[in-house]
Formats: sequence, structure tokens, C-alpha cells
Amino acid sequence: MHSSTLLEGTRKRPRESSEPIEDDFSYSLSSLRTDNQLDVFDNYPQFPFREEETFGTSGAITGFASDPMMSFGTDGAGVSTQSSVDPEAERTSKRFCVAPPPLSPIMPQLTPLDKLTGNHYFVILRQLEGKIRSMRTLIMQRNTLLVEQQCLQLREELMSLDSELVTLKSNTFLGAIDFDNLLSLEDALHSTLMCQQNLYELDLQQLRSNDPCNTEVPLQLSIVAQGNAGPVFKEKPIGPFTLKIMTGATVTQVRCDPVQPEIVETSQRIKRNNSEFENQRTLFKENGMVTFSDLKFSSGTFPNLIRLKFRTTVNVTIGQNKFTKTIESPHTRPFISMTNTGSQWKDAAGTWMKEDCFGDSYEVTLPWFWNYFQKHFLAATKQDPQSVKRCLYLRDLSFMLQAKFGQGLEKQTINQKEFQQLWDWVGPSIKKIRYQKHMLWMFEQGFLACFVTRQEATDQLAQEPVGAFIIRFSERLDGEFVVSYNHTSGVRHYLVQPDDISDKKRTLVDFLGQNKMFTYILQLGIHPTGLSWQQYDKDKILDKHYKRPSSKQSKTTPISTNPYDMQLPV
Repeated sequence: MHSSTLLEGTRKRPRESSEPIEDDFSYSLSSLRTDNQLDVFDNYPQFPFREEETFGTSGAITGFASDPMMSFGTDGAGVSTQSSVDPEAERTSKRFCVAPPPLSPIMPQLTPLDKLTGNHYFVILRQLEGKIRSMRTLIMQRNTLLVEQQCLQLREELMSLDSELVTLKSNTFLGAIDFDNLLSLEDALHSTLMCQQNLYELDLQQLRSNDPCNTEVPLQLSIVAQGNAGPVFKEKPIGPFTLKIMTGATVTQVRCDPVQPEIVETSQRIKRNNSEFENQRTLFKENGMVTFSDLKFSSGTFPNLIRLKFRTTVNVTIGQNKFTKTIESPHTRPFISMTNTGSQWKDAAGTWMKEDCFGDSYEVTLPWFWNYFQKHFLAATKQDPQSVKRCLYLRDLSFMLQAKFGQGLEKQTINQKEFQQLWDWVGPSIKKIRYQKHMLWMFEQGFLACFVTRQEATDQLAQEPVGAFIIRFSERLDGEFVVSYNHTSGVRHYLVQPDDISDKKRTLVDFLGQNKMFTYILQLGIHPTGLSWQQYDKDKILDKHYKRPSSKQSKTTPISTNPYDMQLPV
């Protein structure tokens, strides 16, 4: 027999002074995307401080505090829960000193962007949470008329907020932190607020019928946190995934079996059985939550995206009635299990980005595309969206659009075919930045300028001494880098050859160090007003990364019609 977890009753032991207040309804907006261990007992919802970034400075964003919908405690049998009408006192943020604005029945007239970059969506979500909490009280009082009225009003408000967030990311070019916060808001809205609203509507059906056996049981297994979507190497952990049992107000006891994952989407060649997983059976904790922190998929799925769902069997008590029910979670975000990162990462990352950005749509607005491209670019370059070392700017987007489509930011939409053209060009370069030694460091520090046109490089180098150079993306060739340099004969452009950086022992840093005509490396700085350049002695910057004292010249024969140097002049 499988062991199970019991959720019923009230707290059986006194709370220690150092113990956090229990809070069933609490979840962290930021941790929905980043925290590996989401603990409802010690989790205050918040956004981190915002810092000056792509589009200027805005105020700090905090999350919203939550009061318990159900309280969790421990008795001799396991985990217990009981419906709670009176909320416990609010907690103070442990990490941030910026307090949210006071709640007001009248929200000032602000644009959606103002609400996002200030604390105002925090206020709205907190107000909605209060309404949901009051609806629980009405259900327990069996006030059917008021429950029905509040359900209709609340559903309209939730749908309106959801629509507003979708419109915001469709019409607005957002900075990295703002977009990450918006996605966290959407996660909170869908995984908790809307989920709880649906459960209370099931409670309302039971109140109307007076027969729980004739209605659906108000119980949901919700995914409240998920990380590490997209391309992962096989047998590496996926997730982590944090799930939570959510119930309606009429549920008094829930006993849960272990939770297990299973594949939702697959192809014929991928075995659809649970033997593909490692570390797959997990029990609920005392707080009614379960976390899969070391779930592994032992087979490769490339080039197919797959999703998971989680399943558990529960014994539910509603009043005097008992039910046995198997419940499933919504689908996870997609991932691809790779068997070879060298040959598969570019296509896997592109497939993931296309699915995340486009979904079932063939075409999206340019701001929508930009927001998702920025998100995936940061993931590809191993950056935390809440602590960005080098983000993308709108001038970088304009560079890519001009290079591939001859249009800049005036382009209104991007379709899937255009995305594929764009990714086939820039994807291989991003892969090199991600995996080739020292290139990620050079990119973060601005020594890989990347999104700079041939003309911009020529104009800048004309003002620099002989030997100055800039490293940028090729505008013509997919996945290639160009070294634009000031020679005695004028500004020239060298296409970096495969032999120049052919293996791990022959890095781009070594290639630059061993060619004496490259003397001064230019560091790119980007500001909302434009570009800036700083000149450094190459050896002072790169010397600590040099490995080989000498290298062979490329044997490639120059092609007269090629706009690049294929060999370096003597």
C-alpha cells in the first residue's frame, strides 16, 4: 500500500515565537519563476527592487501579502487543514523595506505600464484576494444569493485583469525586469486566484443542489511554481515543480497519495511510460504542497517539445460525504530533453522560444515578440532577469530587423516564418556565446559588441588608432563573427574562420591575442541615448585568459567577391 498524507482538523501544537505564521494562500510572485524551494510557511510574496535598466528607472515593485484561506498544521496522523473564516494577521516583508501603497477603494487613473512599474498591480491583486477570502466566508454561511453575486463580479474582474496584462505585453516594449514581473503576475493570477475562484463556483453548485454527490468535487492540484523550462540535457534535473492541493470552502478533509508525473505530449519514438522518470514519487509536505526538485527524464526527446502533468489520488470529505478521486494538474511549460548540446541546442532553443512566443498564433505584434525574445535571450546567455548583466535594447532589435528584413522598429508584426529566419541567423552566434570558452564573459563585459552594423563599426574605427578593433555579428552570414579593425590601409573586416576557434584549446581570446595587428579592443557601452566606446590595451584585458603562445594562419583562400577579409594581412 502507498503511504498517504492527511489534511484535516486544526493546528494541534502551539506556534513557537520564531515560527512563521502558516498561510495556505501565500505564494511569491517572484519565486514562481526562480525559487527552487517554495515553502508556504516562510514565503512572503514580493517583487525585487527595480533598478535603472533599458527604459529608465521606476519604483520598486512588491508582491501582495496573503491571508490564509485554509490553515495547515500537524496532528499525529500527518498533515491537517481546516477552513478558516478569520484571517491571521498580515506579515511584514523580510527582505524589502519599500512598503506597498495603502489600499484605496478608488484606484487612480493609471496606464497599465504605470501599474506594472509601480506598486499598483500589487494593490489590485490584494484587493481581489480580499474578495475571494470574503466569498469563502459567505459560502460557509451558506449565503447562496450573495455568493452568486460575488462570483459573477469577481470572475469579471479577474478576466478583465488577465486581458489587461495580455494587452500590456502585446502593445508595450518592456524591460527585462518588468516583463519577468508581468509573467509572475500572470502565474499568480492563473495558478491561484482564478483556480480558487473556480473552486468556489463549484461550492456554489453544491449549495444550490444540496447534494454533494451530484456535483464536481471542489479540489484542484495546482502548479504554483516551475523553473528550468526549455532545453535541458537528458538525465539533468528538470523543473523544479512545486504543486499545491487547493480546495473549496466545503471540503473538510483530504487524504493524498504520492504525486507522480507523466508525459502529456510525445511522439511515437518516445516511450510514454513512467519508467522514463527518475525520482518521480513524492509525498505532500505538512503545508499541503509538494516539490519535485530532482525529477529527471532519462531519454532524449529532441526535436520534440513535451509537457508533463502530475496525478494523485485523494480521499475527500465534504460534510458527512466521502469521495475518492484522482486529480491531475494543468500541463507544465514545455521542455526538450537533449542528448547532444553541441548539435541540438540551437534548434531546441528556437523550438522552445517559438512555442512560448507564438503558441497557436502564426503572427504576433512586434512588442510581444520583443518581450519574449528578450526573455529567451537572457536564458540563453545564462542571466537572471531580475539581475541582468547585459540586456537587449531596442536598437539591438532594430539591428536584427534591418539586417534580415530591411525594416526597423516600424515593422508591426513578426510571423513564425520570419522568426525562423531570424533565429537561423542569430541563434548559432548565441550558441557560441553560451558555450565557447570566455565568450560569455566577453559578451557580458561589452567586448563582444555583437549588435553593431558594418557601417557603425567603420565610422567608429575611423576615429581610433591603427590596431583598434571591434567584434560584431556578421550581418550576412548565419552564426558568424567579424573582427572589424583599423589597418594602415583603412578599416577592414575579417570573418572569423572555423580554424581560428576550432576547439576548446583554441579560443577566440587566443586568436585575438596571437594576432599582432589587433592592439586595442573597443568595449561597447549602451545607453538609452546611444552607443559609447572605451578603448583598452588588448593584452591588459585578455592576458589572464590566454593559453597558447602561437597559432596557425587560416589556410582559407580569399574570395574576391566576399565583403570580408578571409585572411589577415601581414
